[in-house]
Amino acid sequence: MKNKRPNVQNVMLFRPIDDLLFNLMYQDKMYQDKAACQELIRTILDDDAITVISVTAQDSVPNLYGRGVRLDVLCKTGTGKLINVEVQRKDNDDHFRRMRYNASVITSRYTSKGTDFRDVVEVYVIYITEFEITKSTKTVCHVESVIKETGEFIDDGLHRVIVNAKINDGTKAARLMKHFRERDFTDNEFPEASKQIRYYKHTEKGTKAMSSVMEQIINDWVIERDKERDKERDAVTLVQNVDKLAKRFNVTTAEACTFLDKTIADYEEAQRIIERAEAEETEAEYA
Repeated sequence: MKNKRPNVQNVMLFRPIDDLLFNLMYQDKMYQDKAACQELIRTILDDDAITVISVTAQDSVPNLYGRGVRLDVLCKTGTGKLINVEVQRKDNDDHFRRMRYNASVITSRYTSKGTDFRDVVEVYVIYITEFEITKSTKTVCHVESVIKETGEFIDDGLHRVIVNAKINDGTKAARLMKHFRERDFTDNEFPEASKQIRYYKHTEKGTKAMSSVMEQIINDWVIERDKERDKERDAVTLVQNVDKLAKRFNVTTAEACTFLDKTIADYEEAQRIIERAEAEETEAEYA
């Protein structure tokens, strides 16, 4: 496990595109402001008629038949549309499939049994990144379903919207995304975002809230680190015992595992854990 402990002193360095500040600005349960989410969604979708009537904060959506999802922000509009807004800074996944999956789980959860398909909830997934996944020169890209042979648009109720915060195409969305990459700003064009920044950066209650969340992140990091270290110690012990037993009694690794009531799969997994730990330790040294 990487030994890069989060630093509570760095809370003021966070920007809106960073998970910690984004979650506080747009879905903090203690200081939740629907107006901020509404401003964000209206700007990205370029539709000032959108009205946000509810915001679900850091929601974990279970799935009885597979993996669940953890949503950053899920908003419901006055017309019944569900809009999931995610920020993603790591380019280490299949982002389009991730969006599709999140939308499918949201659709399943918020569609009642017996609902006609024409009434299945309409879902938007807004995906804010700091990297390119569309090869477009536009800040905002809309991914919709079309018939390949004719180019005909198919309205199936799923809308994926990619927002590249690094692209400045001169639009209002681009101006807001520029602020998303800044540590501090005030802009009359975006009063709600500016209000949230002022609260979390320049008031005692706001900075305490940020520090509190950061402390929890540190505590979670310590717990997870200790779990990883326990796994690494157990892995080292298993591999050493199997190797010693195999050598002493001149038996195969599989036979030594059996003597210890382990499987060869347990042994191989322990080796992988050790290799990952060594690789991460090397990476941390040169970081």
